[in-house]
Amino acid sequence: MRFENKRLGIMKRILLILPVLLICLGTNAAVDPEAEKQAEQYYREGKYSEAAEIYRTLRAGGMESATLYYNLGNCCYKLGENTQAILNYERALLLDPSDAAARYNLGMAQQAIVDKIEVLPELFLVRWYKGLVSYFSADQWGYISVVFFILFLVMAALFFYSPAVGLKKTGFVVGLILLVLTIATIFFAQQQNKKMTDREYAIITAPSVTVKGAPDNSGTSLFLIHEGLKVRVVGELGDWYNIRLADGNEGWVAKNELEKI
Repeated sequence: MRFENKRLGIMKRILLILPVLLICLGTNAAVDPEAEKQAEQYYREGKYSEAAEIYRTLRAGGMESATLYYNLGNCCYKLGENTQAILNYERALLLDPSDAAARYNLGMAQQAIVDKIEVLPELFLVRWYKGLVSYFSADQWGYISVVFFILFLVMAALFFYSPAVGLKKTGFVVGLILLVLTIATIFFAQQQNKKMTDREYAIITAPSVTVKGAPDNSGTSLFLIHEGLKVRVVGELGDWYNIRLADGNEGWVAKNELEKI
């Protein structure tokens, strides 16, 4: 009898975790609905400058979301501000890599880029891994890990408290798989979160930039790049960033000639 009561008590505690996790999943900072509604109205009326100003004000106030960046990107694209459109579409995809509309619009905006950089080939496994991690945002991977963990708890309860040997085996095997998946998705979430915190990629915002061989205006001129190009920031020194292109070329550019995604 005591064993039964103890088992029921543990099961109740496991079930009590579920509402807490669900509440945590639903706690996201929301964009000001009134301001967002006004911006959407301006956009429908063709007042793209007014709409963009509202979105920029929201961002300056600390609000950040994939939707906000996507809408701001659309405004910039309509205004002919192609580089800013690219920057904001990239930011939208950083927060929500699954946003097909942002990816499509980004491709449209990138058609106007002067520089066509050939990407260095990667091993299939490396490319597959990067694609898998980038498929979801940090939050989305976090949600998936919570689901896997909940299922793991159910399987653990099945293993410890089921009287049937077959169910115990099922609980053990499936629970072990779910534990591995939980750890993997938590790691993926951390990798995506690192991208958001490090912001290691940037967009060239100056019309044309001469990449230097040293962080100084007197440094050797290496090559020329143009606005809208996406580069990776691999280092910095004073007012200069050490950048790397998709084809592997590196050099130094002034910080005011690019903007981090």
